[in-house]
Amino acid sequence: MKSLVKLLPVLVLVAVTGCASNSSVDEVRAMAEEAQRSADAANRTADAAMKAAANAQSTADAAQKSAYEANEKIDRAFKKAMEK
Repeated sequence: MKSLVKLLPVLVLVAVTGCASNSSVDEVRAMAEEAQRSADAANRTADAAMKAAANAQSTADAAQKSAYEANEKIDRAFKKAMEK
């Protein structure tokens, strides 16, 4: 019985430490899950930005082509006017 009384504080300490460890693990797990959610949101934002950039590039390419065609048309008109 005396040995049980001596062992009881050690058992309580182990139990409290175990609970603290579980609590710490739960806290770390929650932090990891939050970090994963943030990373997922960042990836979605990056994907949207990439799509917007691709659309902007497509629009810029079309504008450049139109400008080139307009310049060619002006050059032809100028050459035609100079021939007269």
